[in-house]
Order: sequence, then C-alpha cells, then structure tokens
Amino acid sequence: MAETRIETRTAIRPSWRPRLIAVVAVTVVNALLALLAPLIGADLVVTAPGEDPMTLTLVDFALFSAGFALLGWGALALAERLLGTGRGRLVWTVAAVLILLVMFVPPLITDASVATTVVLELSHLVVAAVIPVFWKTSRAS
Repeated sequence: MAETRIETRTAIRPSWRPRLIAVVAVTVVNALLALLAPLIGADLVVTAPGEDPMTLTLVDFALFSAGFALLGWGALALAERLLGTGRGRLVWTVAAVLILLVMFVPPLITDASVATTVVLELSHLVVAAVIPVFWKTSRAS
C-alpha cells in the first residue's frame, strides 16, 4: 500500500508591503509637514549649540524620515534573525521606543522658534508611526 504524506504549511504573509507603505507614508507626511510648516509660523531655522544657523528643507525632512524608518526596518530584521522572532521583536520594540524618547531631546536644546520646535517634535512622532506597523507585521505575531 502506498503511503500518502500531506504536508501542511502555515501561510507566511509578506511583511515587506505594509512596511514599505509605512516608510513611504511617513516620508510623504513629513515632507508635507515641512511644506506646511510656514503656515503655523515655523521658519525651520535651527541653531545647535556652537554651530551656525541651519535652515531645514523639505528634502531634509523626507531623507531623514525615510532613512530612520528604513534603519528601523533593518534593525528589526537583524534582531529577529539574531535573537529569534519573538525575542527579537521585543528587544527591537524596547530599543525603538527608547530611541524615540531620546530623539525628543535635540529639538529642545537647539535654538529655534517655538513653532519650529513643535514641527520637529511632530516629525519625530510621524516617524514613530512605523513602530506599530513593523511590530504587527513581525513574523512573531
């Protein structure tokens, strides 16, 4: 009698699509935030201690948003590979939230208008929007 073996596989949903959409979304939203900043009186001129004044542009907002979102994606993939999916996701989430909290400090210690500081802090919150998307699309969920 012939033996029949049936293999069952659990469906692995592709995680790159929602993550890519999240990266693009935060990039676009932050670019729009920079574009609309003058409407609330933000000149986007910042002066770090001991530095010359620097004007942030729409391109700066877009590049930093995309760069840090992609860095977070890569860090999550690395953490999941090195530590396993569950533990990697946990370590990444804690690190991402801690980094977010630390990133609220620089706009507060630079010399900038209140409106510019508010825009910079909002831009950090926008980039942080990838955290729950990346967490939910982790293989551990």
